Amino acid sequence: MKSKRQSEIMRLLLLERTLKTEDLAHRLNVSVETIRRDINAMVSDKIVRKVYGGIELAPDSRRITEMAAWDARLAHCHAEKAKIAARALEYIPDGATIALDIGTTTYELSSLLGTKKDLTIITNSLRVATNMAQNTDHCVYCIGGQMTRVEIVAGGMAARDFLNNFAAIDYYLCSTDGITIENGMTEFDEAVVAVKRRLVEMSDQVISLIDHSKFGKKALFPTCSLQNLDLLITDAGIDPLYLKQLKSAKVNVVIAE
Repeated sequence: MKSKRQSEIMRLLLLERTLKTEDLAHRLNVSVETIRRDINAMVSDKIVRKVYGGIELAPDSRRITEMAAWDARLAHCHAEKAKIAARALEYIPDGATIALDIGTTTYELSSLLGTKKDLTIITNSLRVATNMAQNTDHCVYCIGGQMTRVEIVAGGMAARDFLNNFAAIDYYLCSTDGITIENGMTEFDEAVVAVKRRLVEMSDQVISLIDHSKFGKKALFPTCSLQNLDLLITDAGIDPLYLKQLKSAKVNVVIAE
């Protein structure tokens, strides 16, 4: 049981990047003490390292797990992400200037944009930029800055300042690590926060693509309040309570089915 549980911890860590100890105990239906023993064993094996209140991948294990992390996230809720991306496509007119966020759902959307005409696409995701440049005739701008691992995206102040080259953006199609009613959209990785916040400010419309697994999760850095969302597209797996709360907060929600 111990090795199976640790495998599940690793699977969750690949998907979510950081995990809280108490949350892990609740999700795996074991005591906090049991989870701490698992964590200590994984720390000893140099698989994970402890951070305040939880764990993240150990630096020595990151290179081995980078592609596994991306592949795991791409596969997670893949059917739902594909439906969300297909629905988002309906809101993008030919000739628009769009900013395409990092993340697996926006990557799914990038694979569909070849059906549109004369788009200008701005992104800080090298995966998205490469996908678009190789498979479409659209004009693609890749934001420059310090590259991060796993996501392979540009972040930091240099990436934010790169956006000063553009006067206006029609649509910002964004993703998130977590979303709550109180905090809106939040991120774990500080490196990408400045770019996300600047794109929210610059764009005429902000459209978030969020699968049901992100609701109720709160990361450290806020990027976009619910009030700044023009449209939120999610899947039918969303908790009815969250859907009701979003509508009470006057968020325009579309369910991709």
